[in-house]
Amino acid sequence: MTLQSPGMSTLALDRRILAWAGAPLLLLAACGDDAVTPSDETSAQTDTQTTTASTSTGPVDPSTSSDPSTSTGPMESTSTTVAVDDTSSTGPVTLTGPLDTGEVSVCGNNIIEGEEVCDLAQVNGETCESLGYQGGQLGCLLTCEDYNLLGCFICGNEVIDIAEDCEGGVVPEDVDCESLGFQDGFVTCGDDCLYDMSECSICGDGIQSGYEQCDGIDFGGSTCASVGFDGGNLACNLAQCAFVYSGCFGGMYIQDFEASAMMPIEFDLDMVAEWEIDDTMPINDARSARSGALPAGGITNMTMMTSFPAAGNISFYHREDTAAGWDYLRFYRDGVLQQSWSGNLAAQQYSAPVAAGNHTFQWRFERAGFVNAGQNAVWVDDVTLEGGVPL
Repeated sequence: MTLQSPGMSTLALDRRILAWAGAPLLLLAACGDDAVTPSDETSAQTDTQTTTASTSTGPVDPSTSSDPSTSTGPMESTSTTVAVDDTSSTGPVTLTGPLDTGEVSVCGNNIIEGEEVCDLAQVNGETCESLGYQGGQLGCLLTCEDYNLLGCFICGNEVIDIAEDCEGGVVPEDVDCESLGFQDGFVTCGDDCLYDMSECSICGDGIQSGYEQCDGIDFGGSTCASVGFDGGNLACNLAQCAFVYSGCFGGMYIQDFEASAMMPIEFDLDMVAEWEIDDTMPINDARSARSGALPAGGITNMTMMTSFPAAGNISFYHREDTAAGWDYLRFYRDGVLQQSWSGNLAAQQYSAPVAAGNHTFQWRFERAGFVNAGQNAVWVDDVTLEGGVPL
C-alpha cells in the first residue's frame, strides 16, 4: 500500500500514519467495558482492589494528538471489578464457605463426644437393668456406635447367656467344687443364675468356709456353748476341719445335718454304699442323712463314737421306705441291737437312756434285695446327745 501521494508533504504523511495507528484503539474501546490493557491485567493479579480501565468512546482527531488518552473528544470512564485470590496478601482474609463447628469425636479415648453413644467404660449412665435386662455388666462396642449387651442377662429364660453360669437351678454335670478350684463341697445354681459356691472350701487354708466347721483357729464364732453344751473348750480337727467336742461338757449335742452338704466327720461311714446328705426327701428342715444305694444282700453302716461323763440320753428321728419284712434299719449301741424298723413308715423319734462312759452308736441298713419297694432307703435326722459328746 502507498501512503504518500505525489506532492504530499512529510507532515501530512506523519498525520496519516497516526490516524491509522489510532484506529485499533477505537476498535478496542468498542469491544465492551470489560476490555483491560496488559498493564491493567498485571495490576489485577497483585492487588485485590477494583481495577478501572479507562477507554475513550469519542472520536480521535489524529491531527491534535498522537495519544488517545489525551483526546479532546468526550471521554467515558468504565470500571470492572475483578475477584482474585491473593495468597500473598498480609491483610485479613474473608472466608465465604460453610464452617464445621460440630464437636470432633475420637472413639476409644473413654470420653463420649460427638455422635458417640458410649466410649470404652463410659456408658452414659445406662445399665443392663435400665435397658430391660435383669442384671449383668453393660459394655460399649469398639465402634462407639452402640452398647455391648453380651454381658447382660435375663435369668429364667432357659437360655444360658454369656454372663450366666447356669439356668433353672441346674448345674452342669462336669461342674463341681473341685473343677472350680476348691477342695471339696457342693455347688448349686443360685437364683441369679450364677454358681453358688458357699458350700465349697479348702481345708487347711485357715478360713472356715463351706462345709467346714472350723479351719485352724477359725471357728466361725462357734464355742461349746453355741453348739449346745454348758461350757468347755471347743477344738478343731485340722485334717478334717471339724469340731472336736471332747473338751465340752453338760448340755447337749445336736446334729441336724443342715450345716453342710457333706457328712459330719464325727460319723464313720462304710466305703461301700456310704451314707450321704439328702436334700430331696429330708425328714426335718432341708437335709437328712440317707443310706447309700445297696445291692441285694448289702449292708451299710453309719457309726459314731461318744463319751458321756455322766448318765444321759440319746435320741434321733428316722424314716424307712423299704420292702417290709425284708429290708431293715437297725440301731445298735455298743454292738448290741436296740431296735429295728422295716416297711414304708412315717418319720418318728427314737429315744433311750445312756449310762456314763464311752459308747458306740451305729445305724445299719440291711437289704435282702429279693423285693423292691419304694426308695429302698432309710433316713436319720436330728441326732441328739444329752450329757454326751462325740469323740
